[in-house]
Amino acid sequence: MKLINKTVIVTGGANGIGRVYAAHLCSLGARVVVADIDFENAEETAATLNEASRRPIAVAVRVDVTSPEDTARMSEVAVENFGTIDVLVNNAGSYPHVEFEDIDYEAWRRVIQINLDSVFLCSKAVLPIMKAQGKGKIINIATNLVWVGLPAMVHYITAKAGIVGFTRSLARELGGCGITVNAIAPGAVIPKGNYSDESRSRVDMIVNNQCVKRPQQPEDLVGTLAYLASDDSNFVSGQIITVDGGLTMH
Repeated sequence: MKLINKTVIVTGGANGIGRVYAAHLCSLGARVVVADIDFENAEETAATLNEASRRPIAVAVRVDVTSPEDTARMSEVAVENFGTIDVLVNNAGSYPHVEFEDIDYEAWRRVIQINLDSVFLCSKAVLPIMKAQGKGKIINIATNLVWVGLPAMVHYITAKAGIVGFTRSLARELGGCGITVNAIAPGAVIPKGNYSDESRSRVDMIVNNQCVKRPQQPEDLVGTLAYLASDDSNFVSGQIITVDGGLTMH
């Protein structure tokens, strides 16, 4: 259990991929702060993790990741409950599909806030704790779309491209403090289930262009996340690891 007694904050941890991240980290011994604006589901996720582990291994906190006050409180909750913050997973995000000419400035700013400003705010919130400890890991979630682009997602992809620059620059700045900063760039995570004809066509197109010929699932990302969260990756920093079945090669 390579993450035993490590405290990990997962933003956007109440649902979807974030919930899968939280569960896998707990299975490796980590103590997890499930940070999400959806507090009801964050509480349910934490309760499920605690029941499965038969000990208090998870706690929920309501966080608007665009709020300096909320993100500061997130760090306080982690320390109050577990004493440390070893890893931050900046997973919270939003990915609307909107044609560029239909994006107004308010919508642009909101997507940038949720996907990029949140990474700044959450990283700032945990930094004093990590610096005092002399160690820590910040793991940002980008996207493989920064390498290829995609129509009708320019605000989202711009924000995620900002995460790439943020990761590389912050890794340079914090390396001397014992803190590593890396990012994962997932491909299109396609949940199992029934697809419409249009969805099936899109899935088939993606899979046909991958080296690994099947749809990507949330579980395909947890191994890379666990590696970056563990001491096995202590000499890895400033890296963007693409996990997309070989769709892109970067």
